[in-house]
Amino acid sequence: MKTIIISLLCCLNFLIHSDNNLLSNSYVECYYDKEMKRPILVYDSINGKIVDSLYNIDDKYAWYKLTILESEYGWFKIKKISRLPSSHIDYDYENYWVKNIGFLINADNYSDKHHVYLYDLPSITSNKIHRLDNFQKVNVIEVDDLWAKVKFTVGKKKIEGWLGYNDQCGLPWTTCPKSD
Repeated sequence: MKTIIISLLCCLNFLIHSDNNLLSNSYVECYYDKEMKRPILVYDSINGKIVDSLYNIDDKYAWYKLTILESEYGWFKIKKISRLPSSHIDYDYENYWVKNIGFLINADNYSDKHHVYLYDLPSITSNKIHRLDNFQKVNVIEVDDLWAKVKFTVGKKKIEGWLGYNDQCGLPWTTCPKSD
């Protein structure tokens, strides 16, 4: 019996600390662009019925934060949507859907020694396609596990690629706390 319990504890420890984050509370997070004039439309399913319209907030210190479960065909499935920080509200829309328009992540380029890259696939073993030398606000268009597919423009050049989780800041400031 003691061997079984020790084995179960070891398996649980492996799952918690594995690269797959099976028991982790980590998801791609983003915020809604304050410059968007249209509300966030919350749907009960892809192309389904609109259940709510969340309009941008006049308070310059308040925004909507979205935690994304998955993406499909230009849509994000919601884990959580909140209004922060003033007048904090958590909306009960888990497993509802929003179109992937107007959601931003800041590429977390927090020091000169830290290099942020975009990849052609959601894997650090894939090709690096662009290096961000400075802070960059990017549009989130897709997610794959903890990777965010992003796009933005530099001059006249359109850039699109995958941004790793540790380089994402889903809040409207330049850096986010990360745990190693």
